[in-house]
Amino acid sequence: MRAMDRGYNRVKGKDGAADERIAIFPVTERGASVARGIARGFVKAAVFKPGSLKGGRLGKKVRSAFQRFDAIVFISATGIAVRTVAPLLKDKTSDPAVIVVDERGRFAISLVSGHLGGANDLTRKVSSIIKAAPVITTATDLAGLPCIEDVARRFSLAIEDKAAIKAVNSAILAGKGVLIADGNRERLKAVRKAFGRFRVFTFSKTLSERPGIGAAAVITNKRRYQAPEALRKKTLILRPRDIVAGMGCRKGTSSREIERAIEKVFKEAGLSRLSIRNIATVSLKRRERGLVSYARREGVGLHFFTPAELDRVQPPSGPSKAAIQNLGVRAVAEPAALLSSGALKLCVKKAKTKKVTVAIAEAPFTSLA
Repeated sequence: MRAMDRGYNRVKGKDGAADERIAIFPVTERGASVARGIARGFVKAAVFKPGSLKGGRLGKKVRSAFQRFDAIVFISATGIAVRTVAPLLKDKTSDPAVIVVDERGRFAISLVSGHLGGANDLTRKVSSIIKAAPVITTATDLAGLPCIEDVARRFSLAIEDKAAIKAVNSAILAGKGVLIADGNRERLKAVRKAFGRFRVFTFSKTLSERPGIGAAAVITNKRRYQAPEALRKKTLILRPRDIVAGMGCRKGTSSREIERAIEKVFKEAGLSRLSIRNIATVSLKRRERGLVSYARREGVGLHFFTPAELDRVQPPSGPSKAAIQNLGVRAVAEPAALLSSGALKLCVKKAKTKKVTVAIAEAPFTSLA
């Protein structure tokens, strides 16, 4: 997010406040004071000036904010918010949180992306800041139950098949029982700690048919996972973002060439690309357009290391002549993957295509508690 845009003011939030990137759109001067009050409760908040939103400019500003902010807050009538965001909505896994607050600050309404986008939590936070009444209408919240998106958001899990969300949440609401399976013992322990108080959930290292189980959620970075026949259409696959792709590439390599290389290596390794947390490489590649473009498009981070940092790690496959000649470093992909992930060994040693080298490491689970 850029530090300053014409038409809005950054408002410094309180120390320790939530760090969501919030764009706040008050459409009237009266609403502007409410907006400023909300903004003070967040570290990264931008309050747009009512004058900058007149003459049809609200839609344009919001369209831009959809790409650059984690959440959108309207200080307006609900109808204005609905008509403005309607053409921008894609799906619950990618839309930012959207809430609306009336210009007197009496009500805060969770409008879009209540669970995955965090609009419900944001509504509660905003209500607490300005002493408004929170309005949340999602079924599981009304029943005092979590939904499976809460699990995904809490542990930064990517959802592979959105269609299965309904089957799992329907089972939760019906009290049929949902099995959460995860082969990672430490992560499973953390999930149980966070959600075990809800009796609707059962936890296991493996997925199997059990009496009273109406649906399941499997946490895995493996590309293919076979569910039992009875649960096949009622199993949601959640991808942990725990894979680091160490990468070396030639100068001028396109984002498409990088995509093909990653797809090839991950397919051969039996791993899901949805589990990529970040790409790690040498700092000399900071301005490599194809690499930066690919990371931005896929929504994954970039982690850069200096040649000196990389040279402190012994590359498992030995030094690379090309890396030594062109970059002055013994190797890139393997040391970068190990350093960035914190893993002691690689899942996949370096694999090469014509212009790209990829190595894969799995980051150890660290509790978010």
